[in-house]
Amino acid sequence: MNQVSNLDFYNHALAIREMQLQLTASNIANQDTPDYKAKGVEFKEAFKQAIDSQGINLMKDSPRHFDGVGNKRGIEVGYINTGMMRPDGNNVNEHLEKANFAEQQAMYEAALMFSNSSKDSIKSALKYQ
Repeated sequence: MNQVSNLDFYNHALAIREMQLQLTASNIANQDTPDYKAKGVEFKEAFKQAIDSQGINLMKDSPRHFDGVGNKRGIEVGYINTGMMRPDGNNVNEHLEKANFAEQQAMYEAALMFSNSSKDSIKSALKYQ
């Protein structure tokens, strides 16, 4: 894998991790919302989709929207089976979501560190050419 494809690799990972963090934050924020169902993204499947298609396909909500970076990346968002269902129809497990958020944050920071390291290597190589 060359340096440019390394950047693509890390950018895909960052985009998916960011989406996971947003969904987990939404789950935590909606822990008291009746009938709310916890949502998530399976990293392995989303990453495979991104690599196979050499990009994350963005979805548009309106024909007037521009192509480009957006919150909806064409990644399949699913409902999480938390193993619990409250009488109000909400299935968010606060403790599970907070632990998941901490894990996703660490994974995001690791991907960011590797991405920055790869960019620094490219800058260094270009500087001394």
